[in-house]
Amino acid sequence: MAMFILGLLCIAGSFCILYLKYRVVLTGKKYKAKITGIANQDCGYTVDGASVKKRSYIVRIKNTNYFTAHGCLFVSQGRKKIGKEILVFKSEKYGKEVFKCFDFRIEILAALLVLLAVLCFVYG
Repeated sequence: MAMFILGLLCIAGSFCILYLKYRVVLTGKKYKAKITGIANQDCGYTVDGASVKKRSYIVRIKNTNYFTAHGCLFVSQGRKKIGKEILVFKSEKYGKEVFKCFDFRIEILAALLVLLAVLCFVYG
């Protein structure tokens, strides 16, 4: 029974993280943006008293700076991308935050959660 509940939670989690991305992708507009830098951005919450930060790309769309929702994992790799153009989705509801088009980290994580759920259902 516990494995069945864990499987249901994994499937619910995978749908939730897919919703977080596709609420902007499906309702936003696609733009070409140029990466101009990397910013250490405060995420707005704390874990064990330490404020959580992320490194996000600073992109420029029509002379306005925006931040990518998905940060760069490694600063050394991110610095190599400065000056390159990327495609992003932007929605007015989410302010200065944009989503990269071809960033499949969320889909990979959702697929792993579904795989874990299937394993829980089969072996539970």
